[in-house]
Amino acid sequence: MGARGPLPKPNAIRRNKRPEAGTATVGRPTMPTTLAPEAKAEWRRVVPVLENMGTLTKVDRGILIRYCTAWADWVDLDSQLSRTGRLVKGASGAWVRNPLWFLRRDAESTVTDLGRQLGLTPDSRVRAGVKHQQPNRPEAPAVQTVPTDFEAERRKRLLGAG
Repeated sequence: MGARGPLPKPNAIRRNKRPEAGTATVGRPTMPTTLAPEAKAEWRRVVPVLENMGTLTKVDRGILIRYCTAWADWVDLDSQLSRTGRLVKGASGAWVRNPLWFLRRDAESTVTDLGRQLGLTPDSRVRAGVKHQQPNRPEAPAVQTVPTDFEAERRKRLLGAG
């Protein structure tokens, strides 16, 4: 039995019904002063990269604040979890998973989702058409090696001449 519903319209017909896309001005949003220190550090790390890709606009300030805050939460929860351990004793005395693990997992999910929206994952950058290129690295000086005749050295050792 086939799929239900009407046949899909061809792309050309759907494309003609879409409104014209506007333009967004690329620019750096202002960093709020109320961010935690770790969130500010992430802001300073991520914003130049997003600017360089040409995908960051001033409208993205809200999502960028949420991403940096979620990152700071994840770092804090991860350090607390490493100090207290993955298992803790529950109310009945049995070992249970640390509740911080669930909080860290939620923060990690938020960081991943928001990072994907901002173009911070390889997949999202490819979908956005961002070109990846190797950084210009200075050439390393050529290593000079002294040519040796390993076979001649081996013969000398075997014959006891050396």
